[in-house]
Amino acid sequence: MSSPTDDRPFDLIERLSLWLSSFCLIGMTVLMLLEVVLRGVFNSTTEHSDELVGYLLVGVSFLSLALCQSRGAFHRVEMVQMRLGPGGKAVSALVFDILSFAYVALTAWYFLQFVMSSYRREAVAPTVLATPLWIPQTAMIAGAVLLLIVLGRAIVRDVRELGT
Repeated sequence: MSSPTDDRPFDLIERLSLWLSSFCLIGMTVLMLLEVVLRGVFNSTTEHSDELVGYLLVGVSFLSLALCQSRGAFHRVEMVQMRLGPGGKAVSALVFDILSFAYVALTAWYFLQFVMSSYRREAVAPTVLATPLWIPQTAMIAGAVLLLIVLGRAIVRDVRELGT
């Protein structure tokens, strides 16, 4: 399992996850600052910043999952892990990663069905912008796919650790 203090260089998937989620976070910050300045100085508003910030929040949440998983940033329950030997830890990690992969794959499949349904129905947000909902929903699929790639690599690593 990756430790939170992992100092190896970012690989392509991690960099992609980092840049996409960073773009969303920077966009959120810029929109909120713009809204504060417009309201405070010009007594005006963008009228759409809350909607756009909400979409970007979904992007940050889903697009950062792969980076968090690969860098060991998720919480772990170590009470059982501490009592296991190296072989037990390897088996435990493999089982957990396989179950996580299966869950995320199933969830990604339903995300895909959800986005395709929104696209076919031409569903739009009930706002002035009338954003086609499949656009922000696509971040869920992209984040899940990136996470699946990272989990797949973790499974391969876990199998190799079992062999040693």
